[in-house]
Amino acid sequence: MGLDKAVYGACHGLLCLLDPSKDKAAIWNPSTREFKILPPSSIQRPPYFSPFEETYLTLDDVSFDHASFGFDSKTDDYKVIRFVTLTFVNSEEQYPHPHFMDQVELYSLRSNSWKEIPCPDYKPTETTLGNNYVDGICYWKTETGAYLDFRGLILSFDMGNEKFSILPIPEFVGSFPEYYVNLLVFNGSLGAIVYPTEGIDTSFDLWVTSEGVWTKQFNIKSISGVVRPLGFGKNGDLFLRDTNDEVLLFDACTQELKELQINTYLDHFRFTISLHAYLESLVRINGIQENIEKHVIRQPARDASNEY
Repeated sequence: MGLDKAVYGACHGLLCLLDPSKDKAAIWNPSTREFKILPPSSIQRPPYFSPFEETYLTLDDVSFDHASFGFDSKTDDYKVIRFVTLTFVNSEEQYPHPHFMDQVELYSLRSNSWKEIPCPDYKPTETTLGNNYVDGICYWKTETGAYLDFRGLILSFDMGNEKFSILPIPEFVGSFPEYYVNLLVFNGSLGAIVYPTEGIDTSFDLWVTSEGVWTKQFNIKSISGVVRPLGFGKNGDLFLRDTNDEVLLFDACTQELKELQINTYLDHFRFTISLHAYLESLVRINGIQENIEKHVIRQPARDASNEY
């Protein structure tokens, strides 16, 4: 895999790794050191006809992003879903204007193959903080409307019936442009952490939804120098990134902030760094066992309980 590889989900002790710039993905069990490199997609890329230019355009680039990894309990199957962006250009022009087309692909571990599924009307607009899979459903933040009439929405995908749905984000959770609203998983439930877009001292509100009802869990007041949250650990502690690109741990009970001596400054992708809670597992993926570091790892993990 290339240098752009990243963890895009954790489920039952398995991690899904994907290179968004290439058709490369893998499933890995760090406990058993078993991994499986997924086959490349065999899905056909459709042609693109430009009415304005009155010609078919050339496929210039294919990128894979907003992937999610989860379990389908109906078929006892692990699945990977990813959004594909096709970029077309007029090869006859010196400075061609790009045209885009979207596809959605779904991988089944049981069949060891990809298939195309209908593309939803909305596309994920932001990266979820860490894992975005809860009890058979994957979640992404999306949006509708223009700047002054902006509304945040939640795009969901059911791994069982393989259908997309749209859920509203209540206005009392947080509104654009005054607040950032980031989706995450908190204690096994879908949550949203809300914080102001401006200000030196940053406060955080955590909202959690259960059966469609949003409840405010707690508020963390005035943490100075924090850029953005990264997600919650297994004990409910909040991981943060500060203005020096250091990773911090905030204990909500004691209100104490701890430096973890983890600096993301040298990471080219520090602005999209995410946290994934990891639990040891003996789940088999019918892959192979060998030195996986040469395939997907740049350096040893600093914390065996979490992936950054």
